Amino acid sequence: MSHDTLMKGMKKIRGNSISNRILLRRGEKIMDKKAQENIGIGIIMVMFITVLVGVIFFQAIAEQAALSSTTGTYNTTAGSDTITIPADTVILDLFGQELLDTPIVRNASNDIVGSGNYTIDEGVSTSTGVKTIRYTAVGSEYAAQTANITYSYGVDGYVDNSGSRAIISLIAIFFALAVAVVALSPTLRSNVLKMVNK
Repeated sequence: MSHDTLMKGMKKIRGNSISNRILLRRGEKIMDKKAQENIGIGIIMVMFITVLVGVIFFQAIAEQAALSSTTGTYNTTAGSDTITIPADTVILDLFGQELLDTPIVRNASNDIVGSGNYTIDEGVSTSTGVKTIRYTAVGSEYAAQTANITYSYGVDGYVDNSGSRAIISLIAIFFALAVAVVALSPTLRSNVLKMVNK
């Protein structure tokens, strides 16, 4: 029976007799039941879309949170990635964003190059425009020689403040909790669970 047909029938039934009132209440109950079923389907659709979007955002947030604390080791002695020491005051971009320890520079004969012959520090790259670790030659004693460099670094996106890294890792956890609350809240407030158990 359609909604319009039911409404027309209810208008005809209206009156003062007890039987008419009983019929009217039965019609209202049927309409309430249909409305509750439609609301239940709507709630399920909203929950599904919310959880789907939340999972997509959660993945992106978790990846960025992981980058904020990822470290690595730059070690040119482990492979063939040696650098050629530039001339005096020439700057060479190295790998990584944050310098986490004291670098060790060795020449081709594996002797340690004194720290007075170079500076390795963080700076803005002139070629890429982003913060990077940079080698600056001091003097020309080792110019044009190959060198191996070893240091620990934070990758691009690394956050150097430990308190900030801790808070960033909590963002993903609280976002997951928020998605769970959004998904469960309408379910617990409505009769969806009762409808599923029928």
